[in-house]
Order: sequence, then C-alpha cells, then structure tokens
Amino acid sequence: MALDPDLLQQATQKRDRLVELQHDVERERSDYHYLIRRLHAEGGTLREIAEALGLSHQRVHQIVEIPGGEEPTAPPFFPPMFGPPRKGRRRASGKFRHFSERARQAVQFAQEEAAGMRHDAVGTQHLLLGLLRVEDGGAARALRALGIDIDAVRAEMMRVFGKGDSTGGPLPFSPDAKRAFELALREALSIGHNHIGTEHILLGLLRVEDPTVGVVRRLGADPDAIRTKLAA
Repeated sequence: MALDPDLLQQATQKRDRLVELQHDVERERSDYHYLIRRLHAEGGTLREIAEALGLSHQRVHQIVEIPGGEEPTAPPFFPPMFGPPRKGRRRASGKFRHFSERARQAVQFAQEEAAGMRHDAVGTQHLLLGLLRVEDGGAARALRALGIDIDAVRAEMMRVFGKGDSTGGPLPFSPDAKRAFELALREALSIGHNHIGTEHILLGLLRVEDPTVGVVRRLGADPDAIRTKLAA
C-alpha cells in the first residue's frame, strides 16, 4: 500500500520543524548557561545566582564548572533525537562522551599545553594548540593548508599570554573554552552531526572572538578562510 502523499508531506514538515525547534532550544540553553557563567566570572557567588534565578546551588555549580552545563546523571550531551554515537565509534564516559576520538585527544593535549605553560585554566589558546597536535584531524589539516604552523602558534601564544605560575593540579576550563565547546555543539547540530569533532571545536573557537582568534589572524589565516577550508 502506497503512503498517502499529503500525510507524508505533513509528517515531513513536522519533522523538519521539530529539528529546527530542537536547534533553537540548544542555542537558547547555550546562551543561558553562558550568561550564568558571566555572572559568576564577574563576582556573583553560586548561591546568589541560584537564588536570583530560582535554581539549586548544585545546578548552578554544574553549569559553571562543566562544559555544556551537563549534569553527571543527565541524558546524553546531545538530544535523544540524535541517538547514540555512530557505529564503530568508541563510546566515552562523562561529559566528553559525544566527542570523537580525535576531539577528546585534542582536549587532552590542550590540558597538557595549559599545564606546560603553568596556566591556571585551560583556555581557547590551549584548545587551538591541542587541535594542531592532532595532526590527522580535520582542524589541523585545515589550519596547515592555510599556513598555520604549531611552533609559530605556540611562540605567539607565549608572547601574548606569557608563562603562568600555577603549581599544578587539575585545571578547570576557562569561560571562553566552555563557550567554545557550546558553540562546537551548535556547529555540529546545524549540519546534523551526532558527534563533536575537531572541526566543530575549531569552528566554535573561532566564534568566541577572543585574543586567540587575534593570534590566528596575525599568523595569516582569516576565520572566514578557515571556515571555507573546513567546509571544503
């Protein structure tokens, strides 16, 4: 029996609308969490923010401290409609479980870069270096094609940010780094991907518009050119 074409068209329209609304929800949630982190970064205590917004102290702590604001017992980082990671992709636990293997490796390298520079948080500058160290990742390939060399980037980062005086220990992600993760999620959602790869992190990082993007520009790669190269 053939499907009723009118009903099929209506169902297709509703499906597309549902996907659009889901994207809108993710964007609004991302902006909401970002503003909460801004309130905290500008001196607001977790308790003050929780009381003002009608949230629990624990929930505000999760939003401030965890990329994407994910709760440890919450549903997956991606909405249910995206399903589990693609077949053959190794499942990771925790807040990065929907990152690709290369993306998780880039985050680990970023943490190493921050520790090596003795900085007290993992920032976008460290994420960029982490992405470049994953040489077979989409982000690194695009950057190399535009003449971005990791040694030049590291030298410029040291010039701009300097060496810190951190004594070691677990490093948190900076507000800008968390924002980059949230924007990476948006980039993945916008093209229907059910994972975050190095290319999505790079696209998210470019949208933060902090000093790291200025370094990229000074080294000769315009963000629009990088986006074009990644799309290709």
